[in-house]
Amino acid sequence: MTPSSSLSIADANAVAGRLRESVAKAVFGQEALITEALCCLLAGGHILMTGAPGLAKTTLVRVFARHLGVGFARIQFTPDLLPADIVGAEILNLDSATGQRQFSFAKGPVFTNLLLADEINRASPRTQSALLEAMQERCVTVAGTQHLLPQPFMVFATQNPFEAEGTFPLPEAQLDRFLLHTLVAYPDADSESRILAEHAANQLVGEQHGPQSAKFEQTTQEEVAGLIAAVRKVHVDEAVMIGIRDLVRATRPEDQLCPEEFRRLIWYGAGPRAGISLISVTRALALMEGQDAVRWEHVRRLAAPALRHRMCLTSQGSREDMTADRVIGALLERCEQQHKNLARGLKSS
Repeated sequence: MTPSSSLSIADANAVAGRLRESVAKAVFGQEALITEALCCLLAGGHILMTGAPGLAKTTLVRVFARHLGVGFARIQFTPDLLPADIVGAEILNLDSATGQRQFSFAKGPVFTNLLLADEINRASPRTQSALLEAMQERCVTVAGTQHLLPQPFMVFATQNPFEAEGTFPLPEAQLDRFLLHTLVAYPDADSESRILAEHAANQLVGEQHGPQSAKFEQTTQEEVAGLIAAVRKVHVDEAVMIGIRDLVRATRPEDQLCPEEFRRLIWYGAGPRAGISLISVTRALALMEGQDAVRWEHVRRLAAPALRHRMCLTSQGSREDMTADRVIGALLERCEQQHKNLARGLKSS
């Protein structure tokens, strides 16, 4: 077999396809969520999932961890959660034999591969910020000592869009750390019928116990490392990069690329990290489709998840029933009109 460190695009596509198919067998009716989560994993980023309870958000993370054979931890965010409950703390130990006292670091649940931050907006801003260094630097600092996190490391954060009481909206700095913000929709009728049928047969994930629940095909950590390395081989044409640059700049009301009709509706737009994120996730999506170059169709598919949490509308925009997704859609069309070659799709030369 080809070494994981030098997986070709075709080999990486086969591995990613197998992983996606395995996850889809356990999570029904959430194809967009599975695709975006897998793109985040391959791009080495984090995902924020917003949706009603019971839409398989937690199940998705458990299934990913099971099929990847990596560590999994879940933190239920509550108002009384402290930063030390996430990253860990220095503990004073007493040696009964010598009577000496010594501090040792007790690792928190953040020291895992896949971390589910459930209802992240229920914790205080102080506690939410404890994840900032971990998400960005892949390490935590406690008592002046830096501790590296295991690799890969990915945060799956969830929040409920319907309950505002007792919640603390995520600050802009933390929102920007998420590669994608995906909106989790209800499953269609056929998928919901399948969910009910699987439950009636005691086959839903979480309802299986004993040896039968352990039978599945696992993607090795070497293959995962190979997938992440292969994503970096996907070519991004200069014209696509210019299109991404102009799209991101058009979200800023002070920029000349922002249409006049949107300037009064947008409070602030996306920063440079948005363009970096778009390139990263579109590379992953191209690889999942077996292509060696990013096309504009990939940008169009992931523009909203990559930008919606990095821009904010004014109160006037909210009153006019405008949404970030509608603005992004309009800016995409405008960008395609200005760059006629983008919509036709670009391949590497």
